Order: sequence, then structure tokens, then C-alpha cells
Amino acid sequence: MKHYIFFPTLFLLLFLTSLVVIADEKSLFWQAEDQQGKKHYIFGTIHSDDNRVSSFDSSVTDAMKEVDIFLSEIDEVTDQSVLQLDQNLYPDYLTDTELDEIKLLADFHTIPESLTFMMKPWLLAVILNSSRPITPFNQDNLLKTQARDFSKPTKGIESVKQHFNTLDSFTIQQQMSILKNVLALSENDKIKNYESLISAYLSLDPEKILEEDLRITKLIVPRELWNEFKDKFLISRNIFFVKKIIQLAKDNKLFIAVGASHLGGESGLLNQLSKSGFNLLPMDALVIDKQVSQ
Repeated sequence: MKHYIFFPTLFLLLFLTSLVVIADEKSLFWQAEDQQGKKHYIFGTIHSDDNRVSSFDSSVTDAMKEVDIFLSEIDEVTDQSVLQLDQNLYPDYLTDTELDEIKLLADFHTIPESLTFMMKPWLLAVILNSSRPITPFNQDNLLKTQARDFSKPTKGIESVKQHFNTLDSFTIQQQMSILKNVLALSENDKIKNYESLISAYLSLDPEKILEEDLRITKLIVPRELWNEFKDKFLISRNIFFVKKIIQLAKDNKLFIAVGASHLGGESGLLNQLSKSGFNLLPMDALVIDKQVSQ
């Protein structure tokens, strides 16, 4: 089940396309030189194992060799109970038709039924919202594996407790409402959303990725929860991310891998780090077909 851990971010990539300090540069991979001259690296990921986004440029490997620590969004989840309900509450909130739909989708994602209905609704919503079965071979894990191959310590910017406390702050009823909206989407809708997100990612433009994530996320997040989602899963997290990065950067050279939507926007990592005195340089992230990205 460990391969279900990294979903929250594809589901929660959100918000803001306002002006940033980093003018028009388009990149998913950045060198960030601090005021002491140490070079850190930031890679904006997409939580997918799609072949179109899984070939990293050699500059990524070179940067990985230089750093002291690999940072992902959250620490490794070792206690699976943080993902589980104490009892199956789904029949209390969903119709028989919705429960049957969950069983079909869970089978597509190769999740045992006994496990499916013990998952917290926010997690199940993220998994079932994907048009492709989730695997352990997404970008985030590929980068983390590469870091471990180079004997680099790996850690999360957020602790497991911090991350899941945020998700669990939404009531079961609110989580179920998100799941209901996911179940209402057709398979064609999910495929179109996925392809649109991949296209935005291949544009190498963090602002375009934000815009597309905003559109997709609005399809499943109830209107009354929208502002709270924007704050909890983008703005507040970005602010915390940068504080933690600055703290760790004092004594270490960092390779930071976070969802690409955390890069752009007024509250994004690029804008905040630039304002904090980091000198940012765009670098090549992927080996891709140039025609695909245009």
C-alpha cells in the first residue's frame, strides 16, 4: 500500500497565476543559489509514471550528485493507520449505486475491497480520480530512488503528522462530498483532465500548470470548501515549505522535489525564494519530444 502515499498532491495542486518575481522563464527545474554561494536545486514534479515525463535530463542527475539532502514534500509513511478509518462509514454517506461504482473503480486500481472501504475518503477520492492505475514508479519515487542510489539522505519538508493533520481537518462529510464529485465524473472526463494536465506539464510553464490544476480541482472540491482548500493546500503549505527550506539550506545543499504547482504564483516557491535572496537559474528538467511541448 506504500505506493498510495504520494497522491495528495496531484489532487491538491492549486491556485494563483499572479505576477511573480521570476519574469517569463519557463522551467520545472531550477538552481537556487543562496547568499552564501551554496547551490540548491528545485524540481517541480507531477505525480505520474507516464513515459512522457519520466526521462530526466542529465543535469538532474548531476545536481543530485552535488547535494547533501534530498527533500520531498512529506516524510515516508511507516504507520498505515494514518490512512485508515476505524470503521467502514461509507454506507452512512453514499448510495448503493455509489458504493458499487467504488467497487468497480477499486478493482481497476487493484485495491482489495476490504482495504478500499477502510481508506479515509480523501485518499480514496484522490486514487479514484486518476484515469490510470497508480503505481510506485511516479516521478517523485524515481527521483527519491536516484537520491538513495547516490547515498543521499531523504526526508520530507512536512512530517507525516503535519501533512495528514491538514487532510484530516476536513470532516468525514466534507471528504465524502469530494468523493461523491469524483464518482460523478465520467471516465472520459478523467482522461481529458489527465491529458490536459500532462500537456500543461510538458509546456514547462509553472503558471500554466497552476491554471490547469485550478480548473481540474474545482471540478471535485465543493464550492463552499474552495477557499479553505486554497489556503490549506497551497498558500499555507508554500509559506511553510520556504521557511523549512531556508532553515535546512543554512547547513546543507538541497535537492527539493515538490509538486510543480508549488513553484508558480505569488505564494509559490520560486517567487518566495527569489524575494528571500536566492538567485534562481532555470535548467533543463526532462528529455522530451519538443513537438509535444509546443
